[in-house]
Amino acid sequence: MGNKPVILVTGGAGYIGSQLVRDIALDPRFAGVTVRIYDSLRHKNYSGLMDLPVEGRYEFVEGDILDRLNLQRAMQDAVAVFHLAAIVTTPLSFDHPEWTEQINHWGTAAVVDCMVRAGVTRMIYCSSASVYGPGGPFKETDPCRPIGPYATAKRKAEDEVRQAEERGLEATIVRLGTTFGSAPAMRFDASANRYAYLAGVRRPMVIYGTGGQVRPLIHIRDASSALRLCLADPAFIGETVNAATEHPSLNDIAATVQRLMPEATTRYTDQDILSEISFDVDASKLMGMGWTPQVNLEAGLREVLERWKGF
Repeated sequence: MGNKPVILVTGGAGYIGSQLVRDIALDPRFAGVTVRIYDSLRHKNYSGLMDLPVEGRYEFVEGDILDRLNLQRAMQDAVAVFHLAAIVTTPLSFDHPEWTEQINHWGTAAVVDCMVRAGVTRMIYCSSASVYGPGGPFKETDPCRPIGPYATAKRKAEDEVRQAEERGLEATIVRLGTTFGSAPAMRFDASANRYAYLAGVRRPMVIYGTGGQVRPLIHIRDASSALRLCLADPAFIGETVNAATEHPSLNDIAATVQRLMPEATTRYTDQDILSEISFDVDASKLMGMGWTPQVNLEAGLREVLERWKGF
């Protein structure tokens, strides 16, 4: 590994990471850095590592964030870390609680500890709007009452990050809404992308409960721009910010898909009780600090639907 400054992205081959690593490479604010992607490839998301913009410089380290030896090596020459690696489930899922706690909570503790030991001070931690629990729209100063293993582990991870500030860490916590839109490595488990996928393959969009429940959404490129702004601007050191742009109900998302694709159909079901909870965040703090989102729900869904136009 060379001695050029490195920006390390854990989970860099994943859905958000695959967009972020490309955007860092093309961002003039980070000219001359090497983007080091650290990913376990547990999801076989090799596409996240392919067709990278040739203008960038990249390195890839395959590894788990619980493997401290490997992680420590990956910290060499790093000037900043975007910590995205996580077991990502839909926020109210109760699947794999122990594994989720291991990776999302203790994995973050390992990243933070390796950073401090390696003398890497600047961290952008990708948290989740789900840490607040149901209700909203929540501001950053509102109390968190997370529900389920994913949100609970993300909240505990935030505490690990903040506690490490006493050891010199300079961290920004970004509580992202649910990401959607087209990226090099795709995911289809959250509502907006899932509805686009179902409509794309000519299956009904399945809506749980009444469909009135609200989700805070953010387009994948807007998520990337928010994360990069937090690193580029020192005003974000020590801050926690919400990042979401749209606040549609599931019915709104389905209706948007139907506007773009009139033949798309819906089907209502009430088998999944927890997905009927609404949660939402207020992102005015981030916007007040200079962030402007670019991609609305309709434009983002149109891009995803385009990928099934041969169906």
